[in-house]
Amino acid sequence: MTATSVMDPEVFLAVDDLELVGRGLAESVWHGRHGAMRSGSGTEFHRHRGYLAGDDLRRVNWALFARHKKLYTKESRLEARRPLYLLIDATGSMGTSHGPWTKYHYAARVAAGISWLAECQGDSTALGLLRNGLEGVVERGSGQRHFAGVCANLASTKAGGEGNFTKVSDEIPMFCKQPGFVVMVSDFFDRENELLGDLAGLKARGHDVMALQLLDPVEAELPEKGDYEFIDLESGSRLKTSVESLRAEHKATVEAWRRGLKTKAHANGIRWASATTAESIVPLLRTWLDGHGL
Repeated sequence: MTATSVMDPEVFLAVDDLELVGRGLAESVWHGRHGAMRSGSGTEFHRHRGYLAGDDLRRVNWALFARHKKLYTKESRLEARRPLYLLIDATGSMGTSHGPWTKYHYAARVAAGISWLAECQGDSTALGLLRNGLEGVVERGSGQRHFAGVCANLASTKAGGEGNFTKVSDEIPMFCKQPGFVVMVSDFFDRENELLGDLAGLKARGHDVMALQLLDPVEAELPEKGDYEFIDLESGSRLKTSVESLRAEHKATVEAWRRGLKTKAHANGIRWASATTAESIVPLLRTWLDGHGL
């Protein structure tokens, strides 16, 4: 992968649009949790957001109201930053692909899009890859050069190997030092309860936490018929079998497992989504960042 392969223009336009319409991460998560806004002479215009009761009517953009029949308030920002921490699973199971993207490549494109949103809003981003502990770490920073470095790191990584999530659990708290936004993307195949526990701990420490579970379409639902050899991409173990006898039970088991993870995540205040790599990234981001878990 090259750095540009994770920089999806469609995804970047989508997150830009989320900011412009005052929805999604920029409104319901990002700016809603940032420090107080200040306005007045000498402060630079930053963005529009939806009008809130009590806003100064002198800051309403009446031209936008005439076009959209909705009130928008002009806003400037002089506030404390809240960093973005990206935690992306790069273990062997994330290399699965029965479509145009491996799970890891899909996750990298999602991470790049969210990092772009942070960059557009002047917030710092840090990256850690989940494998044998936190690998490929990019420390917090901002600016176009830093953003390019995050994308280059994502693109240069190939999913592979077993995960040491006990070590990951030990290292995550030190990585996510200042309260901010934590985004984890994983298939949650290994030690999923431990990972959810780590995220719950970060939530308790004042972070806003989001988690995206990614599956390959064949992992979510087996083909209708045929003989297949299933390979554990982390351990290398193999199993040859006919899928007809397994398909219904496999689907029910996976659906129950996904529902259980979602319930646990929501119980701990984690914004959760679960999807397959067959789904378009843009609608997934719109739904997830708008706060409607999948």
